[in-house]
Amino acid sequence: MAEIIKVSNLKKQFGDLEVLTDISFSVEEGEVICIIGPSGSGKSTLLRCLNRLEEYQGGKIEVLGHDVAHVPDINVFREDIGMVFQSFNLFPNYTVLRNVTLAPVALGMMNKEEAQKKAEELLEMVGLSDKRDVYPVTLSGGQKQRVAIARGLAMNPKIMLFDEPTSALDPEMVDEVLDVIRRLAAEGMTMVVVTHEMAFARDVADRVIFMEGGYIVEEDTPARMFAHPKTERCAKFLSSVLPEAPVALEAEE
Repeated sequence: MAEIIKVSNLKKQFGDLEVLTDISFSVEEGEVICIIGPSGSGKSTLLRCLNRLEEYQGGKIEVLGHDVAHVPDINVFREDIGMVFQSFNLFPNYTVLRNVTLAPVALGMMNKEEAQKKAEELLEMVGLSDKRDVYPVTLSGGQKQRVAIARGLAMNPKIMLFDEPTSALDPEMVDEVLDVIRRLAAEGMTMVVVTHEMAFARDVADRVIFMEGGYIVEEDTPARMFAHPKTERCAKFLSSVLPEAPVALEAEE
């Protein structure tokens, strides 16, 4: 498979505070990468650097063959990268359908009729065909997030980025959003997902990256990381979030 994201020695600072240090990893086409770790470890900042929502101070990010720091038109570049935020970011004064069709039409990728047909297909996929003409205020959190996913997919992106897509949801709404992401994974969508949902990461990810303090502490397949992490810090974190499934350090085997 082709490597479509490559991060090399990435460094990110907010003023004098270094929040990402020497970050390197890659993502191949069709892979699902889950990024886990405690709050404040730099996970969301890393994700936002991938499509240059955050500028960075060192290293290199290549996405779809482009050096992200030097793309000539960032908006054209972002057409290939869908992003879903934890806070939905829907336009409250537009209907669900308009939220999904807005960007493809505004950017000239589709005419109104084409965008509407695409939006209707996507709303059916996320189980919200009956909500096409309502406004976001009438939706549950899970429904809003599914609309946000449909909106991200409306651009026909090659990559989807998810920044803790279930963290703002009530527990009973989490599965309806994760089910949509599982379906995208099954269809071969390349995805990078920052998540606190360990069971989801264990079941869906091809690889898991564990971060703390702005560093990648460990990277492995979910089967190996969740059963036998290589580092004490990763083992401690997983034991705290997965009390029903204790983990053992690889060295202790």
